[in-house]
Amino acid sequence: MQMAAIAQKIGLPEERVAQIAQMIRQNGMADAQMGAMMGMALSKGVQPQEIFSMLTSLGVSASQVIRVMHAQGVMDDEEAERRLADERAAAERRAAAEAKQGRKNFCKKAAIIVFWLVVWEIADRIADNRLILAGPLRTLEALSEQVVQLDFWVICGASFGRITLGFLLSFVVGFLVALAACRVRLVRDFVDPIMSLLRTIPVVSFIIMLLIWVGNQALTVFLAFFIVLPIIYTNMVTGFESVDRQMLEMARVYGLSRWRTFLYVYRPAFMPFLMSSAKLSLGMSWKSGIMAEVLATPKPSIGKEMSTARTFLDTPDLFAWTVVVMVLSAVFEKLFMEVLKLANRPLGGLIGKKGRGDE
Repeated sequence: MQMAAIAQKIGLPEERVAQIAQMIRQNGMADAQMGAMMGMALSKGVQPQEIFSMLTSLGVSASQVIRVMHAQGVMDDEEAERRLADERAAAERRAAAEAKQGRKNFCKKAAIIVFWLVVWEIADRIADNRLILAGPLRTLEALSEQVVQLDFWVICGASFGRITLGFLLSFVVGFLVALAACRVRLVRDFVDPIMSLLRTIPVVSFIIMLLIWVGNQALTVFLAFFIVLPIIYTNMVTGFESVDRQMLEMARVYGLSRWRTFLYVYRPAFMPFLMSSAKLSLGMSWKSGIMAEVLATPKPSIGKEMSTARTFLDTPDLFAWTVVVMVLSAVFEKLFMEVLKLANRPLGGLIGKKGRGDE
């Protein structure tokens, strides 16, 4: 059902209906709220089937609509059971189709990876010089020799800890400074030039200056911090500024506390910007962090091991540590993005519950 038709049925402006649909898709809807909406619609003469179509068009799941309609007495037991069975069957068909497509995509990606591994190995056999190139078999052999040693895990943990600390510090500071800059104009006037300066300074210059100021052991943390900070700040300022002013007005009219306004109005607006900036800066933090370790060679660190492999022209070892960096970066990115996805999940179940901010 189109938004215009829904607006005409329930007697609300089309813009208001679109705002309601946006909030439902982002935060979900509690059963109590839905029951109240059904009562209002029924009082205006809207038929149950039309209510079902309207709510599903607004983004509510069909199973939730059926459950609430049954609880409100709009739908009898037999019809509710039949509709739920149909919905479950449709969901199973969709899940089966998605699983089939997922298997196809996996096989396609696996075939592409195997193809390039074969090309890589053939190039290594043709070159036949371990000083120039190490194929996947030689790299795997070098990696297997490293993995069984305790020092390997200590080195990986040290580099992982330094880069993660620098990234998390920049993530938190960038978020808080962007929030302050959007609320206080004077803060933004002072901070914007600093962020522009950080974006323009070459990474090598950063490394040399920080090496003088903080030494080789702390260099990785500070470099990851300063490289990521302007990315997080810029994206978060854009995210905070993208908040719909009409949604803020609605929150004020309905008496939402500051905490709930942040959860239900600000959070859906800035989370896409936060997730995109995190995905971009995660890779940059690892690249810059490893670069800093290669030049500063702190002990223990992956960068020091790569620098040693370069000195002794041990190409298989260099490739093996490169693979380790790629794996650690991918694992950290996956874990962090999953956390952000949890933070971006709908919070409709919290609507209607009194919290400290409402007391």
